[in-house]
Amino acid sequence: MPLFQFIGAAIGASLVMSVASLVWPLVTTQPRPEALTRVREVVLQTAAGQGIAQVLGVTDEQNAGPVNVQETITNGTNIVIDAVAKSAQHAVTARVLESLVKQFNGLSEEDKTSLRAQICQPPAP
Repeated sequence: MPLFQFIGAAIGASLVMSVASLVWPLVTTQPRPEALTRVREVVLQTAAGQGIAQVLGVTDEQNAGPVNVQETITNGTNIVIDAVAKSAQHAVTARVLESLVKQFNGLSEEDKTSLRAQICQPPAP
């Protein structure tokens, strides 16, 4: 069992080192340590590494700059808040309409006709 834990830890550490070597210019303006530079060179020789670098936008290090983490978190939070607010608005609107339909269906035919006449009456000129 310890052998499997060791293998899992080694694979996990390799993944962390590989990703760290790719995202370094997005995190800091400091020069990349020599060990990470060597890891990056090896990672970019693989198809998977090239694909990940392309997804992260770090294939061209000249254009890669540090990401403002606070701004990214703020933007993400605002997007989530907007989505939750819209979802809540839809839920409230659906409940209100459902309640109105139930109330309307509970009216007598005479009251329904009267309400239709009031709602559908053309505006006065």
